[in-house]
Amino acid sequence: HKCWATEAVLFQSPAHLLVKPGGAANLSLTHQIPSYDMILWYQRSAGDNSLKLIGYIYFTSKNIEMPFESRFSVSGDGEKTAFLHLTNLTHPEDSGEYFGAASMHSNNDERLRRTKTSTMI
Repeated sequence: HKCWATEAVLFQSPAHLLVKPGGAANLSLTHQIPSYDMILWYQRSAGDNSLKLIGYIYFTSKNIEMPFESRFSVSGDGEKTAFLHLTNLTHPEDSGEYFGAASMHSNNDERLRRTKTSTMI
């Protein structure tokens, strides 16, 4: 998927993914937005409209939220390309959409000029 934000482009891949139970997947998000230094990853499980923050990468500093720590990880660089690594996909809530978002980090933790794309699993 492509998303334009202030004349910049975001690419998240793959757009669609089918994983067997117990399998693994890797998603990537690449952006070319000057001054954006953070990539965040979200999950929307099938049948649930809420977005759950999985984690983020700020420059190369990584953070994964507690419910996802045992099976998900992030890598890369928030200034350009980041990856979401999903392993042991056995839980029903693993099925759904995964969103990558690029953002400019703010000291007061306010997310500015967010843009996002999604992948269906």
